Amino acid sequence: MSLRLKFNLVLAAVLLLAVLGAGAYVHRFLQQAAIEEVQHNSQIMMHAAMAIRDYTTELVKPHLDVTLAEKFLPQTVPAYAATETLRRLQSRFPGYEYKEAVLNPTNLRDRANEWEERIISDFREGRADLKKEVTGEVGEGMHRAMYVARPITIKQAQCMACHSTPAVAPPTMLKVYGDKNGFGWGMNETVGIQVVKVPMYFPLEKARQTFNTVMAALVASFALLFVVLNLSLSSLVIEPMARLNAKLEDLATKDFLTDLVNRRRFFERLEADMAETRVKKSQLSVVMFDIDFFKRINDTFGHDSGDVVLKNTALRVRELLRSSDCAARFGGEEFIILLKETPVDAAMAMAEAVRARIAGVPFDAVGHVSASFGVATWDHKEDSHALIKRADTALYKAKSSGRNCVVQAEGAA
Repeated sequence: MSLRLKFNLVLAAVLLLAVLGAGAYVHRFLQQAAIEEVQHNSQIMMHAAMAIRDYTTELVKPHLDVTLAEKFLPQTVPAYAATETLRRLQSRFPGYEYKEAVLNPTNLRDRANEWEERIISDFREGRADLKKEVTGEVGEGMHRAMYVARPITIKQAQCMACHSTPAVAPPTMLKVYGDKNGFGWGMNETVGIQVVKVPMYFPLEKARQTFNTVMAALVASFALLFVVLNLSLSSLVIEPMARLNAKLEDLATKDFLTDLVNRRRFFERLEADMAETRVKKSQLSVVMFDIDFFKRINDTFGHDSGDVVLKNTALRVRELLRSSDCAARFGGEEFIILLKETPVDAAMAMAEAVRARIAGVPFDAVGHVSASFGVATWDHKEDSHALIKRADTALYKAKSSGRNCVVQAEGAA
């Protein structure tokens, strides 16, 4: 697994965890903020209703009660005033509702529905504290709303004048509402609830849109970070490391003087090509040679001139090689060539061409130089060392035969 792939996997995992963690936190935070906004709005609605009731009771009702004997005015009823006033908000703020829901109301529009009856029953039967508000959710989808409910409990004796029995109720009220509803209430009895409903859809939708915007910005930022870190990794780490590794690879596998591969890399290449040759059932040959009288060159012209001969020999060999061939400095003045998919005749011809190239043109400051060659073709049975040993034996036969010649090893087909 490459360094870049490892880095990207780790970085992607970290960024994914960061996105998931940040997403969970932001989603929870925005949802909570939206719910708190709804709760705040519901409290404002409830307190507005209470303020209207108090205002009606203290400043409106006393001035209109004198007309009660002649005409009943619903505006003197605090519940009616609060309901009518807040109902006007609904045209501008859809979904915001206030209702004084009663089990047995005087005005039938105030009759409690099914879920309101359940809340009233909770207050009446002690499952809910009469001194505290009850909050919850009702509806689904766009109609999902949060409600706040307070119990309506008869605490004032003047209420009984209108709600105890029809006989004591004002005739003008009976003329408006009749004598069938809104009676039979008792002191300290919980007869209904004040309930406000505030829509949750719009704050939650706003929270959802904000969440999508934040997450899109976060993902875009992480994507940009991912790209920048990858570019930085390439320019600051991977490319310098690749160049360093290439240089180290050259130092480990190439001969510093001739720029040919060294002995270790040659054996690696030979083993790989032998395996491939075995599979393809083709042929493979090696050519081993060394410079004739190289010690004399060093002793006569100096080691610097000897190094020049080795470098130029490598250059002349490289000029004749195919892309599939491999040449190495085997040690000292000794060289070896690996010829892939090459039978013995072709190998002998290649060796002769190299011999002629070395001997044909004089070397600077040294003059003419020759080399002796041994050629061996693999028999598909021996190992790499045995193959090279046969080529080496042929090389020494070439030296014994007068040098500057090519000798084929024995044992090859």
